[in-house]
Amino acid sequence: MPRSEAVRRHLAWLLQRFGYGLMRLLPDTRPANLAVSQALYMWQNRRLANIAMPRHYSEHLMRFKLSADARAPEIARVTDKEALKSYVRERIGPGHTVETLALLDDQRAVDGFRFPLPSVVKPAHSYSDVMFLRDRQPGRFERRMLKFWLGKNFFYLGREPNYKTLKPRLIVERMLETAGGPPEDVKVFCFAGEPRFLQVDWQRYQGHRRDLYDMDGRRLALAFRRPNAGRPFPFADRLDEIATIARALSAPFPFVRVDLYVLETAILVGELTFYPTNCSQLFRPVEADLEIARLFETPAAPLALPAGPVG
Repeated sequence: MPRSEAVRRHLAWLLQRFGYGLMRLLPDTRPANLAVSQALYMWQNRRLANIAMPRHYSEHLMRFKLSADARAPEIARVTDKEALKSYVRERIGPGHTVETLALLDDQRAVDGFRFPLPSVVKPAHSYSDVMFLRDRQPGRFERRMLKFWLGKNFFYLGREPNYKTLKPRLIVERMLETAGGPPEDVKVFCFAGEPRFLQVDWQRYQGHRRDLYDMDGRRLALAFRRPNAGRPFPFADRLDEIATIARALSAPFPFVRVDLYVLETAILVGELTFYPTNCSQLFRPVEADLEIARLFETPAAPLALPAGPVG
């Protein structure tokens, strides 16, 4: 690794540790959680979220995030990436989860652990953090990062309550590969147990782009945080299977995004996401965001979203 890249990674890690330490100073109270959530929202949107009378998708999400219902044990259970696998087997049977190769819950065990190769390492009690180990063991800095993940309670960063009680542990999984590299993420937005639209993330770790589709696979003229790729839905022949899986897994929850990997031989569940982008992003155009927001109050309502490329 070039020295400049190593320095950049170390600085980013130190900043992350410093920021986490500051956030831990704030108590788990509604005023503190509201203040953090509003600060994140204002950073992205240059205004405060109206959670007293929500109109936008992210405002509805934030109102639920700050409610007592958001701390339901079942939501916390399926947020944990390892516990989720038993939930998936209960709801749709075996064969829909990525193989777990190892679990680590002790920082002292990280230094001498021989990771199976190739594999993917991530905290079961967090999200976004991920380490790909293709043909080598992690170096000293990477093991320090893994130990930092084990010592982190993700709740304090974004005040998502489903992370507060999770046991810190690292999950080591089989690396998924397709002919073109890692599989694309297929994410299903579900309201009251019904899949309503889809998101596909292309090349998530390099040149990340994103398209959205209706449940028939038609591309929608929507943007959500990332630029559009403008590609057709890649798994048109698997739409019924995708919807069936998402419907079964989302049934107990008022809203959840079901994140899937669609492989040639199976559809695997990656995680269930309750607060995408931590309630900070809007769909574009704004008219579409308001249309989606209606589903929080009338989840069975027809959804009129514009088709075609984003204007």
